[in-house]
Amino acid sequence: MYSYLYDNKFLLWITIIFMFIGMITVTIILYLFFLSIVKRKKEKGKLSEKHSPYDFESSQQNVINKSFNFQKYLYSGDYVKVIKTFKDYDGFTHPIGEKWYFACQYFWESEYGDVLYISTDKINIDTIYLEDREDNLYAHPEEYFKILEQGRFKRD
Repeated sequence: MYSYLYDNKFLLWITIIFMFIGMITVTIILYLFFLSIVKRKKEKGKLSEKHSPYDFESSQQNVINKSFNFQKYLYSGDYVKVIKTFKDYDGFTHPIGEKWYFACQYFWESEYGDVLYISTDKINIDTIYLEDREDNLYAHPEEYFKILEQGRFKRD
C-alpha cells in the first residue's frame, strides 16, 4: 500500500515533513495546555494569599458546588442574626442572638447536605454543617435568620 513512497522520494520527504510538523504542533499544544493549568493554580494561590479567608470565600468562584446564596435568602456579605435556635449536623446549637457574616454555601451531595461558610470578624472562616431535611431551616430560612445588613447583593 505504501510502496509508492519508496518509489517517489518527493512524497516520502513530504510525508516525513508533515509528520514532523504534526508532532511539533501536538507538543506545543500540550505544553500550552499544561502551562495554563500551572498559571491558573499560581493565580489562585496569589489570590488566597492577598485576601483574608473570608474575602476569598465570599468573592471567588473557585469550585462548581459553591454558591453565594443560601435558599435565595442569604447572600454573600449579609450580616445575619439568628432569630430561632437550631442545631447543625455536628450537634452544635446556634442560639438566638448569634450574629455573623455569611460568605458562601457549599453543596455536598454525597455527604450530608450543605456547608455554610460564615465569619464573625470578616477575616476568619467558620463552618455550619446542615442536614438537608424538610423540617429544618431549608424550607423557611427567614424563620431562622434575620438580615441586619445586606452585603454585596442588594435586594428590595
